[in-house]
Amino acid sequence: MVGDANEISVALNDGTEYTAELVGKDERKDLAMVSFQCADDLPLAVLGDSDGVMVGDWAIAIGNPLGFMSSMTMGIVSALGRTGGPAGNINDFIQTDTSINQGNSGGALVNIRGEVIGINTWIASSSGGGSVGLGFAIPINNAKRSIEEFINKGEISYGWLGVSLTDPDRDTLQALKLAGKRGAMVTQMFLGSPAEKGGIQPGDFITALNGKEVRSMNHLTLMVGDLKPGERAGFQLIREGVQRDIQVRIEERSNDVAAENSKLWPGVYVVPITDSIRGSLKLDSKVEGLYVGQVIAKSPAAVVGLVRQDIITSVNGERVRDLTSFYKVMREKALREIWFDVQRGESTLETPKYKR
Repeated sequence: MVGDANEISVALNDGTEYTAELVGKDERKDLAMVSFQCADDLPLAVLGDSDGVMVGDWAIAIGNPLGFMSSMTMGIVSALGRTGGPAGNINDFIQTDTSINQGNSGGALVNIRGEVIGINTWIASSSGGGSVGLGFAIPINNAKRSIEEFINKGEISYGWLGVSLTDPDRDTLQALKLAGKRGAMVTQMFLGSPAEKGGIQPGDFITALNGKEVRSMNHLTLMVGDLKPGERAGFQLIREGVQRDIQVRIEERSNDVAAENSKLWPGVYVVPITDSIRGSLKLDSKVEGLYVGQVIAKSPAAVVGLVRQDIITSVNGERVRDLTSFYKVMREKALREIWFDVQRGESTLETPKYKR
């Protein structure tokens, strides 16, 4: 990565090289900006509008694939809003069948007018890194805010909501009467976060931010990250089948705070008990509750001793038979302290209480 380099140089098409320096980097979007000085009048690329890109549009990739300088390949935009790629990357990528290979990374993806609509970044391949027509580019609109902050401040800042999100599976959506809905589900909330101060709670299903539809967990993460600290944002969400509008004042994201699991409330991912789970754990057909799929290390749930594959039967003494009742108790009975009744194998037990 350019951010780890001791020396940086920029090579032009004619082979001329210039010493460059790092202006700023954005690890979450896998971007960096460098600058160099040149007395010549160089042509500048025009940044397009990636929000206007449509599937089927022509796409042209420019770069140095496999070391072949200034190569150009052409294809179409084959999909939008893709996720995946390098770990921790929060972009919603443009997918293209334009031939992209190792060495294209960082090069421009342009439209037929020569406007930059994306930055080539990774490929999906089953052939050891060769192109199979599955290339991905960072939408240029994702980079525009980073570019502005690099130039003005030399660093990037992200908005922080203070929640942990998931894309619910079909069983979870049906259990919460959300079948067919698009959005992102809040499973955990950081204590003292903007989300808690604004009234967002675990179990909320966020469908829109500032009037723009939320497509998925990654999409919402990207949208929140692009909000400016101090900005008030309007979240549209569904809670217990009722649509609500909530205003939250966004704060600046701190890596240290975002990794502080002790403040992640409650710190457990639960799912409905399916026939598959019931069969694998040999549960009696009369057993009701929620299956513990994951417990976050150092979180309140971990401190009281919950473990994966526990069956939660009650929270704070209230029976929970499904996700709706679980999150209802979390909102109404478990704001300041929490404990669980669980079935673990052939045993039943009550965990200690965790007080905030």
